[in-house]
Amino acid sequence: MRIYSYSQSTKALGPYNRFALWVAGCPFRCNNCMTPDAQSLDSGYEIDEVALAKKINETVNNEGLTITGGEPFIHVKSLNILLDNVSKDLGIVVYTGFTKDELIQKNCVQTNKLLSRIDILIDGQYVDNLNINDSLKGSSNQNIYQLTDRYENVFDQYYNHKKREVEIYLDKKDMMLVGIPTKNTLNKINNLRIKE
Repeated sequence: MRIYSYSQSTKALGPYNRFALWVAGCPFRCNNCMTPDAQSLDSGYEIDEVALAKKINETVNNEGLTITGGEPFIHVKSLNILLDNVSKDLGIVVYTGFTKDELIQKNCVQTNKLLSRIDILIDGQYVDNLNINDSLKGSSNQNIYQLTDRYENVFDQYYNHKKREVEIYLDKKDMMLVGIPTKNTLNKINNLRIKE
């Protein structure tokens, strides 16, 4: 499968400590996307699903896996292979630009299989002028669906309030922002990208 990047440990993309995966490629090209470098199908690199699952399983102290991008639902077959090999103990959160209804209407075996494995689905394209700083979603048009009761007891601690957290990771070659930035933070990041 083709991925843009991953973070082995984050608290900024869902409940508890999580492994985060960004797939490569997105058909939506949302204005002011926070990961524009992941929009191209040529971005990132190829990785074997089983090898990636092994890396996810070997990462300690994670309660779950968050999949974002790019657009996860253009990689349904690969993601199903990945989840076939990932520990069933992990909670799954997925961000998608498609709406839940659009995904259901596809009535595709692979899409339905992936949906059946998701605990929380955040749907809808990012709309920049609807970014009102809600926690863990980019803009107010997006919906957060609890597809299982896994996070029912902690849902309100993480979702539907006005608090956003981001994490910044630096290495010798790159900087990575993890989380859903406020509009102000996103504008600052985009201004830095323009200056580069």
